[in-house]
Amino acid sequence: MLPTIFYLIGPPAVGKYTIGKELAALTGARLIDNHSIANVIFQVLDQDGIKPLPKGVWKRVGVVRRAVLDTLIHLSPKYLSFIFTNYLRGDDEVEAAIFEEMVALAEIRGSRFVPVVLSCRTEEVVRRVGQPSRRERMKLLDPVQAATMNEGPPFQTSHPNLLRLDVTEIAPEESALRIVAWADRLERDV
Repeated sequence: MLPTIFYLIGPPAVGKYTIGKELAALTGARLIDNHSIANVIFQVLDQDGIKPLPKGVWKRVGVVRRAVLDTLIHLSPKYLSFIFTNYLRGDDEVEAAIFEEMVALAEIRGSRFVPVVLSCRTEEVVRRVGQPSRRERMKLLDPVQAATMNEGPPFQTSHPNLLRLDVTEIAPEESALRIVAWADRLERDV
């Protein structure tokens, strides 16, 4: 596989982390889940997945995120592939800039960029948000907030490598296989 940056985008409880683990197992890419970055900050807060996070938390998470991306640019071997996960709102200029930063990261590293926008029906997201493993990873647990985020405007991009995948009724293993098949198709089309 060519060096690749997979970018799994979707609302909380859609399955980004679980699919990312399966994708990592299939490709050898390293998983940098959004919570592996955010939890550096969440760990020092009274974060329970329900109550609102304190004002200013995302600015601090952004500092950690920038340190990770800077390390990928300046220290990480170019032959490595990575899987990032994130929730990006569809109506936010700041979040569109985060997406463009990931596109630029792939270009700087000489990696193929494969964005994957994951979606899921709201009732399934609400069911998933209550899973015990979410608490361990300091993830959102509030079903009302998860439903609201899921029904918000989805992230939009016209990136030529974009894959949209509804994972409501697809197992994580199958989702990962479809992402690999898409990446293989992109590689053949080059």
